Amino acid sequence: MKVVHIFKDFYPPTTGGIEQHMHLLCGRLAQHVEVTVLVPIRSRSTTDEIVDGVRVIRAAEFGRYASAPLCPTLPIWLRRLRPDIVHLHFPNPMGDLTYLLSGWRGPLVLTYHADIIKQRRLLPFYRPVLDALFARVHRIIATSTDYIDSSAFLSQHRDKCAIVPLGIDYDRLALCNGDHRRVHEIRAQYGDRLVLFVGVLRYYKGIDVLIRAMAGVRGHVLLAGRGEERHALTALAQELGVADRVTFAGEVDDAELRALYHAADVFVLPSIDRCEAFGLAQLEAMACGRPVIATQLPTGVRFVNQQDVTGLLVPPRDHVALGAALDRLLGDSALRARMGAAGRDRVQREFGAALMVDRTLAVYDDVLGRARASTRD
Repeated sequence: MKVVHIFKDFYPPTTGGIEQHMHLLCGRLAQHVEVTVLVPIRSRSTTDEIVDGVRVIRAAEFGRYASAPLCPTLPIWLRRLRPDIVHLHFPNPMGDLTYLLSGWRGPLVLTYHADIIKQRRLLPFYRPVLDALFARVHRIIATSTDYIDSSAFLSQHRDKCAIVPLGIDYDRLALCNGDHRRVHEIRAQYGDRLVLFVGVLRYYKGIDVLIRAMAGVRGHVLLAGRGEERHALTALAQELGVADRVTFAGEVDDAELRALYHAADVFVLPSIDRCEAFGLAQLEAMACGRPVIATQLPTGVRFVNQQDVTGLLVPPRDHVALGAALDRLLGDSALRARMGAAGRDRVQREFGAALMVDRTLAVYDDVLGRARASTRD
């Protein structure tokens, strides 16, 4: 079986959630099927290489508009590859157009990561492309039932959906030699009552709400990640008088990330809108036995973090409620231990990489079987 995955970027070097999910999924799928990743590159030169057992073709692009790459050679590459299955990762207008313009009409699988939100002003112009694409898609992978129910667009295609939650390699988050010492160093540097956020510093992550909450909470917050919001968030921390208790750790490597998760008392995902469709960092924190505080968004966020089981849920944009939740968990070590253990168990049962791959392969087998049956008819 030959499968081509298409998106606008891939990890490495891009460190976004979808890119890292694709890296894990495609690497594990490559142990069972032939996998090629087809993405644009921010360059006029095409590259073709093997990354962790996966062929990655990065086709030359000519800039980006509204975050969408302009890459006219992608349809040509797709025709050359002649896959058994095309697997698109949505939203990605260039990927949609690649499939439609390639003339290739083999089985199409699409992972629906999130609604089009930031560029929704362009939707009226793009709607004919979406209608043509979703008329041809054979199976839509949704990451949670909650997201289907809350998406005005995806819920219209419920009959084509299969649920495959995102998964992680939780073994890579286990402490290695030397990690224990680094955990102790972090605790010694920042003290107890340590709060952690991991992710790109973007507007929808709600980090400003977390900083406002810290104004009324005794403790220290570590923000691991980079992004365009850092300057404004630094100014906010200074304005609120909490700059000495808010640390911007920047982007960290895997070893430091493991240590941060294990050093923290509580992990917080304070996202404010449905751009946060799932929240992979929650799974990583839970795998390390950390309780999670997240927002009550009608997406996969609340599906991952179960209220009063693996953590707490608070209303979006409510720094008072977030502060109260932090006080509750930071002040109760037994509750943290109970929720942390429940979270670790939930990740190992429901969100492992092997289970995600098995579910994805089942989708592939289903669409290929239907395609063959249709051909015989």
